[in-house]
Amino acid sequence: MKEIYKIYDKIFKRIFALSNLAIINLINGLFGTNYPLDSEVTYPNKESVNAELTNRFADLFITIGGKSTYHLEAQMTQDETIVIRVFEYSFYYAMENRGNDWELNFPEPMVIYLDEMSDRPEKSILLLHFWTKDVFRYEVRNFYYLDHDVTELNQRKLVILIPFQLLKLRKLIRKEPTRANFQQLQRLIRHDIMDSIKANLTVGNITQDDANQLLELTRQLYDHIYKHYEELGGEEEMKPLLSGAMELPMDKYRKRIDELEAENEAANRRIEAMEREMEAVNQESERLRKLLQK
Repeated sequence: MKEIYKIYDKIFKRIFALSNLAIINLINGLFGTNYPLDSEVTYPNKESVNAELTNRFADLFITIGGKSTYHLEAQMTQDETIVIRVFEYSFYYAMENRGNDWELNFPEPMVIYLDEMSDRPEKSILLLHFWTKDVFRYEVRNFYYLDHDVTELNQRKLVILIPFQLLKLRKLIRKEPTRANFQQLQRLIRHDIMDSIKANLTVGNITQDDANQLLELTRQLYDHIYKHYEELGGEEEMKPLLSGAMELPMDKYRKRIDELEAENEAANRRIEAMEREMEAVNQESERLRKLLQK
C-alpha cells in the first residue's frame, strides 16, 4: 500500500473500535438489515494463512448476533483484482470456521470505495467454472462513499464513516491549495461533519464516546491534509485559518495539560531561583563563619 493511503486505511480500521451500537447501525445501513441495537458484535480473526503458508490480511470480518458474518474491505483506488482477494480472504475464513468437512459458510462481502472512482459497477463478479460445466457467480457489492450525500448517510445511520467527507475536497486542495479552498474545507467540517455527529448523538445513533472519537479522527485527517499543504510551502497562509476551526472534546484535556506543563515550568523556575538564593545565603554564611573564626 502506498504510504499516502495508510492514514485512510488506519482511520477505517479505527472506526470499528467504536461502540456496538454504532457498528450495528453501520451494518444495518450498508446491508439493509434490521439487527436489534443490543445484538452481540464480535470480530473473528482476520488473519489467514494461504496455501503458500504466508499471512494474508482482510480488512474486517464482523459477526452480528453470533450468526451472520460480514466481510468489509476498504479501497482508496480502483482495483480490478479486489474481487479475487475478497473471495480468497472469505474462502480461508470459511475454511478456518467450518463446522464440518462438507460445508463452507462464506461471509457476506462488501467493498467500500472511499475516494472517487471512474467506474462504479454495483457489483464485482467473479465467475467460478467447475468441471461439471456449472458456473457459479461470486458477487461482491460495492459501496461508493462519495456518491452518497450527507443527508443520505445520516438517514442510513452511517455516521461512523463521516470523517471521510474530507475526501470530497482533498483533490481540489491538492490541485489548488488556496485560502478559499481551505475555508471551504473548514465549512465542510463544521456543517457536514460536526453537525452530523451532533445530530446522530442527539437521536441516539452513537454514544458520546463515539462522537468524541469521530471528531478526533476528523482532526487527524484534517492534520494529514494540512501537512501535505505545508509541504507545498503554504503553511503561513493556512495557519491563521486553524484558529477556532474545529474544537474537539479532547482539546480541553490537551489545553489543561499545556496549562499544567506551563505551571510546572514556572514552578521549576521559582525553585531554581530559590536554590540560587539559598546558595548565595550559604556562601555568605560561610564567609561570616570564617570571619568569626579569625
